[in-house]
Amino acid sequence: MAACSRFAALPARAATLAGVALAGGHFLLSAAALVPAGRAAAALVALVAAGCAAMAFSRRGLRLGLYLLGFSLFLFGAQAYVYPAVVFGLVIDGAALALLWRNAGRDGDAGTGLSGVLLAALAALALASTWLLPWDRFFAELHLFGPRAFFAAMAFSPADAPAYSLACAWRLAVFAVFARELARVEASGKFAILLRGLAGGLLTAIAVGLYEHFQGDHYLLHYRFTSLFANPGWFAEYASIAAPYLLLPLSRRDGARHRIVAAAALALVGAALLLTLARAGWIVGALTFAAAAWLYFRPGPLARFARPYGHLPTLVAAGVLFLGVSFWASGKELAAISRPINALLAERVGNFTESPRPGLFRAGLCIAAERPLFGMGFETYARHYPVLLATPGAWLHRFGDPRAEVFETSHNMYVQLASGLGAAGLCLWLALAGRAGLLLWRRARAFGSLADAAMLLSLVAFHLYAVFQEMFYVPAVWFLLFVPLARAMALEAQAAERDSRAARLIGLAAWALVAAGGLSYALDAGLRATAARLDLADWRPAGQELVFEGFHPTEAATDGRLFRWSAGAGALLVAPGTDAVTLTLAAPKPASVAVYSEAGLVGTAQLDARPQRLRVALPPGGDGRGKPLYLLPDRTYLPQAATGAPDPRRLGLSVGVAP
Repeated sequence: MAACSRFAALPARAATLAGVALAGGHFLLSAAALVPAGRAAAALVALVAAGCAAMAFSRRGLRLGLYLLGFSLFLFGAQAYVYPAVVFGLVIDGAALALLWRNAGRDGDAGTGLSGVLLAALAALALASTWLLPWDRFFAELHLFGPRAFFAAMAFSPADAPAYSLACAWRLAVFAVFARELARVEASGKFAILLRGLAGGLLTAIAVGLYEHFQGDHYLLHYRFTSLFANPGWFAEYASIAAPYLLLPLSRRDGARHRIVAAAALALVGAALLLTLARAGWIVGALTFAAAAWLYFRPGPLARFARPYGHLPTLVAAGVLFLGVSFWASGKELAAISRPINALLAERVGNFTESPRPGLFRAGLCIAAERPLFGMGFETYARHYPVLLATPGAWLHRFGDPRAEVFETSHNMYVQLASGLGAAGLCLWLALAGRAGLLLWRRARAFGSLADAAMLLSLVAFHLYAVFQEMFYVPAVWFLLFVPLARAMALEAQAAERDSRAARLIGLAAWALVAAGGLSYALDAGLRATAARLDLADWRPAGQELVFEGFHPTEAATDGRLFRWSAGAGALLVAPGTDAVTLTLAAPKPASVAVYSEAGLVGTAQLDARPQRLRVALPPGGDGRGKPLYLLPDRTYLPQAATGAPDPRRLGLSVGVAP
């Protein structure tokens, strides 16, 4: 009997060990990548480590840590490969490790249920899809760069680099570990604390953003509301998905003062969403206001309003005040540009249906059509787009638009999933979302839990916004999904009955999909089979002398010279048949660079801000594939961490681009 019990505990122990390896490895490598960036980054790493230690060893520290985690999301509102997002990854790593420590020794209670199985299967499928990446070059880079520099280049690589997919799959796995451990940890009111932090952080972000907005001194987009986010659309995602948690003061146990606070908070959210000029935000944000109206006029177990119609005069007065403030704001001209807000609103409403998104959706579906069952690899849209657009046998070449503006994502999460993980990944995701939504709905209806209803509404808002945006691109927004997922797993852990036979069969089917997907990826490792089917020697656009991997987009210098910054150490693929290449190199700070080919060291240079030419020879011959060059600067520069400059990228060296 004891042997059977130990055998039954093996999956839970394996999941715990995998969680420690994934979160612990990511934490150590993230810290090693950030500490050399400057004193500010080193201080942040120390602060995160101390806070996570407090979460691990103190019950009060755990409660404060969960609150601050939810509160601080608005500080990390940037795309996945820049400084704030990498710091956020460190925070989640540390929080996951703290929860793992607190859950140590509880192997018998996995605390996941079917929703946990589906989430684990999805993360496993994403990790397995990385077999489609060029591991031959990864191993060469790992040997040359070392683990720290390789991880730093991976974490800061833009979306068109192969390593970006590896970073995203690892991030999904760590988020899954965090959700599982949050569901399992024994702490009363843990979700209420986290939700209060999310609500408080959202209101703080709006207050800061409104001050910035009407001062007109935000450094990116003055005329659209962004708060501390790098993009108004990303802030609109955050606001509309977190807004349901502002409904919590309407709970039956709270009084009139809390209801007034809730009304004021919702009014602030409405104003902020309006000023973002994000049309998807207007649509998705309306869900929260519809829910507030429903709670007000249909009192029941979730909320209490003794005389809802008796409050109509108050609502009318508030409406008049809101309209008055709106008319005042609509005529106010911002300091940055001389355009009134009402003109901007009219412009956005007038071109409501004008968007490049339909073309992006079509491009993503064309990429998915190359490997429809299991996809081309998690988060690889930007990498595959230029290759398939230039390949005559590809679906994208036949049905894509070569004149369309190039984006880093397909701007639709479902299309992005289909292109990355195929129909299998999309089915796993929808099954996970459906299971979590069903559990939250049952709990809210059976116990009159407004918190569970708010998490359900946030889950719905996330998936509705996902029609208009690719939600993996901004980790702080993506993280909001894992709060209701963790709650769903916790609800399954609380259930007295064992999983039903149907749930067990669905779980087995999910892992069967993962196994089939792993086999599919292994048979097409490095996309060799797909490249052969498309008559490609290797995975690169034909006709380009240099293909950049791990480089930021092309920029123009003051003298008109075009160049690209590397995200640290980087790689260049040189067209087959080339025996030598001349590189124009520079560095943001004095640095030395070593250039390696497959044959070994082929060049060195001492660099500064002045462009310098370096001619390097390539090994003769070849197998028809591009010849890699690896560029290793001995130092990198992270402006935001070093000086507080608004550039959050990691800069290694610049390489000239031929016009």
